[in-house]
Amino acid sequence: MKKIFLALIATATFVACNKDKDNGISSSDYELSTNGLVLAKWKNENTTALDMQADPTLKEVKTIGQGAFAGHKNLKIITLPTQLITIEKEAFFSTSIKSIFIPSGVRVIKQDAFNASTLTSVQFSEGLTDIEEGGFVGCQIPLLKFPESLQSIGARAFYNNKVIVEVVIPKNVQNIGFRAFSNLTTVTFKGINPPKVNTPFESVTRIFVPKGRLEVYKNNEGFKKYANIISEEE
Repeated sequence: MKKIFLALIATATFVACNKDKDNGISSSDYELSTNGLVLAKWKNENTTALDMQADPTLKEVKTIGQGAFAGHKNLKIITLPTQLITIEKEAFFSTSIKSIFIPSGVRVIKQDAFNASTLTSVQFSEGLTDIEEGGFVGCQIPLLKFPESLQSIGARAFYNNKVIVEVVIPKNVQNIGFRAFSNLTTVTFKGINPPKVNTPFESVTRIFVPKGRLEVYKNNEGFKKYANIISEEE
């Protein structure tokens, strides 16, 4: 009887060490880099909600690795750690996440990070500088509010978003890639100087620019094809 009792204690101790009693996250659910700063892979395909900030180990993660959550159809809710800096390529590809808050430490959202996911809401924070190619392809997000810190929007970043109709491009954006947006009707630029663009819009019908900068935009090589729909903000 004493041996059985001791075995039960040992088992309970093992479970306690490998599973956070508050949030139910087990160390077997994920794979980290050697230094613990990169979440290389989320292995539990049954996870539906995940609060990384609430876990003493996962809250230290600074990078969501390439394809870390890719294909996890059951994952619908996630809270990212506040110390996060980078979201790597295809990190959340084809997941069922509906909304996401991007912490202020995140500087780069890499290629196809949220491609083919079911996102309908994203909240960016100041500090974000780059949204790379295909970052949010196919995500049906009706409202996008970009931070002033944003500098680059990659090709196809928000392509095939069929529900958004207008967007404001902050003053510090320097580059907008090919077909970055589709289905937009109205775009407002806040920058004194036009960013470098390569046919970023497919169906836009109105472009607004700062007062006194109309001719600068119209004569810019990338904006010449839009010259007849460009006007100054009122």
